[in-house]
Amino acid sequence: MTSPLQEHPPGTRRLAIVVGMVAFLFTWTLTTHGKYSVSGDEPHYLMVTHSLVADRDLDLANNYADDDGRWFGHDSLEAGPHVRRARTGQLLSVHDIGLPIILTPAYLAAQRLAALPTPALLSRVRMSRGLFAYSIVSVSVLVVIASSIGLLTTAFAGAAAPRSAAFLMVIVAISPPVVSYSFLVFPEAPALFVTALVVWFVMKPREAGDASTMLWLIAALGVLPWMHRKYSFYAFGLLFALLWMAPAVSAGLSRRQRLTAAGLFVLPQLAFHAWTYREWGTLGGPQLIEGLPFTSTGWMNGLVGLWIDRQSGLLANAPFYWIVPVCWAATWRRTWPLVVPVLLLYLPMAAFVEWWGGFSPGARYLAPIIPLLVVPIALALGSRFVQIVALTLGIAQLAIDAAIWRHPRSLWPLPSTNGNAALQELGIPGRAYELLLPAIRANGVGVSAILVVLGIVGLSVAIAVSRFHAAEAAAHVTTRTSR
Repeated sequence: MTSPLQEHPPGTRRLAIVVGMVAFLFTWTLTTHGKYSVSGDEPHYLMVTHSLVADRDLDLANNYADDDGRWFGHDSLEAGPHVRRARTGQLLSVHDIGLPIILTPAYLAAQRLAALPTPALLSRVRMSRGLFAYSIVSVSVLVVIASSIGLLTTAFAGAAAPRSAAFLMVIVAISPPVVSYSFLVFPEAPALFVTALVVWFVMKPREAGDASTMLWLIAALGVLPWMHRKYSFYAFGLLFALLWMAPAVSAGLSRRQRLTAAGLFVLPQLAFHAWTYREWGTLGGPQLIEGLPFTSTGWMNGLVGLWIDRQSGLLANAPFYWIVPVCWAATWRRTWPLVVPVLLLYLPMAAFVEWWGGFSPGARYLAPIIPLLVVPIALALGSRFVQIVALTLGIAQLAIDAAIWRHPRSLWPLPSTNGNAALQELGIPGRAYELLLPAIRANGVGVSAILVVLGIVGLSVAIAVSRFHAAEAAAHVTTRTSR
């Protein structure tokens, strides 16, 4: 695949702003009622941020002891397994520190803004000062994700009709897993943003200054493992896709620029591993000290479950992505490089002992790769068949999104029942779809789950190949007629 596909149509920038605003408003209004706040790993990332701001260090011993969780809405926060004693003697977070570092400006602003309303005013809106500060940090994350949605809209407007691109990106933005992680303090948010930047760059028309932009992107890929070490391989995959799919820019780099690019990508990762070894005595970090949290026996469960599990699979709350295999098969010659970063994230996380991501919205580990999955959809939207399927799935998706907006906590799984709260909100159609999907997290992969996967892949390839041959035949007839 080479870029550009075509020049951006007039009005693309305005359309991108509108789509970004829709993404922001839908998600922001969703967060104003009924969701879980400062839960799971979120408060422990924010504790590191608070320590950086208040103490200018990473030692969390005094922060947990002094109940500093109250500053961001989680009073009496217990450290639990989220901290360990490092070789240097400090009590450090077991989570990687990149996300807390980049959140420091937003956190500083949040603490100052949270001090302005009176306690009486905050209590009237059922908030404390800490929860108000957390909500400001959450909105800052949302602004970043909404901006990436706008960028992707401009990118896809050159591949599909502008209205089709806008429809596609609205569906993506307000549906899980993008909507699920666009307001949470999780490393999935910055990883999704960086991925969106890469997709935007390889899809947009070439412009003067693209070499400098590529260097900035390579620098972002270099620091991505600081967000979470699970992105170490993924960063290499994104780098491959960036260089392969923008060959004119990468080939035009001067020798000095290539050396700069190598340094921007490699040096941050070397620094990350050096810091990890100094603190923990291992390159794997604190969570790998007792051994690797990956199993070959459970790998099949995650491999299939990340896609079709009833609770935590991508398709559980986002049936729109049923169209991905068909579109990818139809656009394979142009989009195959994107499979490299997808697999470099998908395969390791499938083998992770908690491939579902703990108590968090479904498809957590797949959230960053969504921009990559959307590329083949955008490229295939010129097909009337794909348009009809996308519209049909989009309508079903909007029904689920409406249910999620009304009941935001339905994004989180129901471990006690193996059910899907969002689907259950839709009545009989939702429950029927819920029963169609296997409960892999509870029961493991069975014959039915394997048959579903094989059926999806086989049918997608058959449809794509038949449509491709039909298009080729039509083009051949047209060519002969013109002669």
